[in-house]
Amino acid sequence: MQALSSQIIEKIISHIEIVIDRYLKKAEKRPLSNSGNPFIMALLKDFEPLIHRIHGMKTSMGNEMEKIAEIIAIEKWGIENVQRKVNITVRLPKNVFSEIDKIINSLSNVETLSDYQSEKSRVLFECGKPSAVYEEYIYEFDLIINDLKGNYFVLEMKGPDPNTTEVPGVKKRLLAALAWVYLNKSHNVDSRLCIYYNNKSPKPYKNPKVLNYFNPNGGLLIDSKFWNFIGKNENTYNELINIFEEFGAKNKKRIWDSLSKLIVKGASNE
Repeated sequence: MQALSSQIIEKIISHIEIVIDRYLKKAEKRPLSNSGNPFIMALLKDFEPLIHRIHGMKTSMGNEMEKIAEIIAIEKWGIENVQRKVNITVRLPKNVFSEIDKIINSLSNVETLSDYQSEKSRVLFECGKPSAVYEEYIYEFDLIINDLKGNYFVLEMKGPDPNTTEVPGVKKRLLAALAWVYLNKSHNVDSRLCIYYNNKSPKPYKNPKVLNYFNPNGGLLIDSKFWNFIGKNENTYNELINIFEEFGAKNKKRIWDSLSKLIVKGASNE
């Protein structure tokens, strides 16, 4: 059975088109000056504008991939059960935030390795303690999904190499999400960091900045596991890759004709 419907495929292609069109138009403009390794640039200076655009495309594509994830989730889980980029005032007992800080400090100091089930149990245990003191913060969550069985999933999407300072913040938001959903929505809750592609594939994902805080055995969805989860189908990831491959093949000449102008312009600046 096909994982992605024709309607989803059309919407995904429209988001690919947005990124490609944006960067092809930039090829018509004056290339940006380089700011890379001077030795590499001495060898590849004529290609640097092209390299720069490809690097920028990765970031831009990441934004569109969040929207593509939402498109897939809505069809598979139902529009009423999916929220993207939602800001929530998370009000929790102070002891819950204190426990979350203890967990993060222990991971930051490499005193323990991440154990998602243990961390979840500790946070939810604190939710059961009476408290007269509360703290509240406004958190943005990338994707919140629930199903008809009362299960809630709070997901944070990142590329494979997030900033060092980002990861502890993500950890805190996701642990707080466990408590917030537990106290306000449902006792059946999971929160996961989702690395939407593995930059070391086919080798295992091994980024210590992430793995110091998240364990692949829980609390972390990487690459195909993420896409297959939101698509509710083991073929979702492969079909998604095929869509990108087919778009690239059909638009190969158009893409090259535009991006090659960056190389020509770079060489003409001699």
